Amino acid sequence: MAVLAQFDLVKPRYPKTDPRMSSFYESTRYVNNLAEQHPGFIWRELNEDQALLDELWGQGYLYTLSVWRSPESLKDFLYKTPHNEFRKRGAEWFLPVSKPRVVMWWIEEGHIPTLKEAHEKMQILYEVGPSYQAFDLKNSALPIVIY
Repeated sequence: MAVLAQFDLVKPRYPKTDPRMSSFYESTRYVNNLAEQHPGFIWRELNEDQALLDELWGQGYLYTLSVWRSPESLKDFLYKTPHNEFRKRGAEWFLPVSKPRVVMWWIEEGHIPTLKEAHEKMQILYEVGPSYQAFDLKNSALPIVIY
């Protein structure tokens, strides 16, 4: 059975120690607990590889890599739980990016996605656009064209 891998990339406006970022970092544990308690949640990366992230995207980014039962369950978490209030405050904490910052793709249940895999999928989304191989929230409804 296929499940959904999700990768989200953000660039903070300020250094981690800047007081303007404190409300973001203080809410991280709460939001992660919300995700983990959601019925559609399967897994999230706990040991983030900042060195590899810096190598793949450049310095200063943060990311989330997780697995969900479906796009609908991810959207439910993002928009219909208290997470949505934090999502709406994103511009306070993160710089705007010109390219898509979220990519999703189907994986076999039990597969653990990697940061390199997420980078490859993001490149497909950048170069090809939404497809069965890599898509975003706006293009997560089937059918998706297979290239």
